Amino acid sequence: MITLWNILFYQPLYNALVFFVGFLPHNSLFLAVVLLTVIVRFIISPLSYKVVKTQIKNKLIEPELREIKKIKDKQEQAKKTLEIYRREGINPFSSFFLLLIQFPIIIALYLVFRDGGIEINTDLLYSFVDNPGFVNAHWIIDFSKKNLILAFFVGVTQYIYMHRSNKVNQPTLTNDSTDQEKVMALMNGFMKYIIPGMLMIFSYVIGPEVSVYWVTSNLFMIIQELIFHKKLLKKQA
Repeated sequence: MITLWNILFYQPLYNALVFFVGFLPHNSLFLAVVLLTVIVRFIISPLSYKVVKTQIKNKLIEPELREIKKIKDKQEQAKKTLEIYRREGINPFSSFFLLLIQFPIIIALYLVFRDGGIEINTDLLYSFVDNPGFVNAHWIIDFSKKNLILAFFVGVTQYIYMHRSNKVNQPTLTNDSTDQEKVMALMNGFMKYIIPGMLMIFSYVIGPEVSVYWVTSNLFMIIQELIFHKKLLKKQA
């Protein structure tokens, strides 16, 4: 199992970082992590696009779903809801998959950086990856020390991202809204503050490498969702 993990995640991530360090200015590890994050986000962009598409479609079918919730038979209610999801091509778990796919990358990053930087291990390098000689883990960001400011920016960018997403995801409350919908809306409001706070603490404890990944990822997603929303709404119109 460990060997499989190394082949699928650890070694590719390690080689990508070493490869990027080899041609980036100052052999910067900071720039290597930023570039790696951007590439990862581009790779999973199709899934991100589906998530945004699902959010917009959920908003459009909201009146239909509200009518279905008036059905007393819970089994019939679930059946009708699934029929609408199938009709609109909505996968309610797409956002979960998008989050899940990032965890192996974050864990692999932590394992690569757990000693405060990258020591070049030629045994781990692929044949086409040259040894850059040294890795600069102290340019712009010192990867050997915890960084409170960087962790703070994790919280801020995560809040901005969630605030924007909640505007689309949040069900519109009306006089007919159920108590469950009102509670969910309240919970979403709380989570908008709780999750960024938890991620800020998590990023500080784990280390700056995860913070750099998360800040870059959040900024990328904010810009990407703006583009996707504009494109999808124009297409819908």
